[in-house]
Amino acid sequence: MFKPIYYHIGIVVHDYRAAVEHYSNVLGVKFTEPTDSVLCIENPRTQQTESIKVVATYSRALPPYLELIQANGSGIFSEKNAGRILYFGIWEPDMEGRIDKLKQQGIDIDALIRPECDKPVNAIITAPDKMGVRMEYLSKSLRVATEAWVLTGKFPVLGH
Repeated sequence: MFKPIYYHIGIVVHDYRAAVEHYSNVLGVKFTEPTDSVLCIENPRTQQTESIKVVATYSRALPPYLELIQANGSGIFSEKNAGRILYFGIWEPDMEGRIDKLKQQGIDIDALIRPECDKPVNAIITAPDKMGVRMEYLSKSLRVATEAWVLTGKFPVLGH
């Protein structure tokens, strides 16, 4: 059996509850309870930063998972990106190294995501490539919690 290169497909939706109902019916899968996190999102090209509530849910099937993200804010997760695949998500063991590699490859970054504005980056979302596709690189430090969330349906309570 082959391992998928990417582990999830992220879609920004106008109404995550309606999207969960739709994809549950169409694909015959269940979804996790949604997370409700405030994240610091920076667009390095425009130098704009916003802290927004991000509500997301994952399909509970084999990878690649479907991630539904409630549209919010004025940046990467805004209404303008709703209704289509936003990115393909990949685990990344070296976030700073990935940022450097993207720069060397001439790939722009649309979003650097942190749990708080003074914390290290734990997700990178690229600008669309020449094929129109974005990639999300997510820190492997989040993998155990994410996989527990998909397995149990509930996001684990993490210590501070």
